[in-house]
Amino acid sequence: MSVYAIIVGAGKGRRFGGLKQFANFMGRPLLIHTSEIFARCPLIDWIIVVVPKGMVKKTKDLLKNYRIEKIYAVIPGGKRRQDSVLNGIKAIKKKSGILVIHDAVRPFISNELIVRGVKLCKKYKAVIFGVPIFDTIKLVRNKKVIMTVPRLSPFAIQTPQFFDYHYLTSAYKKVNFQKTEFTDEALIVESAGNPVYVFKGEAGNIKITEKKDLKILERNK
Repeated sequence: MSVYAIIVGAGKGRRFGGLKQFANFMGRPLLIHTSEIFARCPLIDWIIVVVPKGMVKKTKDLLKNYRIEKIYAVIPGGKRRQDSVLNGIKAIKKKSGILVIHDAVRPFISNELIVRGVKLCKKYKAVIFGVPIFDTIKLVRNKKVIMTVPRLSPFAIQTPQFFDYHYLTSAYKKVNFQKTEFTDEALIVESAGNPVYVFKGEAGNIKITEKKDLKILERNK
C-alpha cells in the first residue's frame, strides 16, 4: 500500500501579504522545510506538491535545487483548498493507498507524528490530530458574542490529516462539493456520514499565518 503525501501550498497568502509558502525561514523557503520532512520519513513513498498555477515551474526548480527526493508530481491548485487537494488526488495514477494531506506552511511536523498517523490510518481509515483547547471559546460577530461554545473537549485541528484513498474519494462523491466550502478534508468525510478519529497532536506543529510568526520563530531559534 503506497503512502502519498499531498503538500498543499496553493494559497495566495492574503493575511501574510504574499505567497508565504515561498517565504524564507532560516535561509530556505517554508515549502522546502516541509517537503524535506516528508522526504526523510521512511513510511512516505511519494510526495505531491500543489502550488499556485504560475508557480509550478519555480517549484520544480526549487525541489530539484534542494535535492528533495520522492517527488511524484508538482501540480497547480484550484480556487479553493478543497479543489487543490482534489487536484492532488487526481494526479495519483494508482487509485489506492494512504493519503497524507499537509499544509505547506506547517514546517515543524515531526517524523514521529507522520509515522503514527500512517499506522493509525491503516486501522481507522480517517485520522486527524489536534491540540485540546481548555480555554472558554466564544463565537464573535462584529465584536459581539454570539454564543459560548459548550466545553465538550474541543480540539484545534492540525495537519497532516490521514485517509484511506477510497474512504476519502468516496466521501468527495457523496457531498455537495461544488456548492459547499469545506475547511478541511475531515469535514468532507464527516459530511458524507463517515467517522473521523481524533488523536492528540503536537503543540509545536504550528501554521505560519503572518510575517510576525516567522520573525518570532527566527528569534527563538
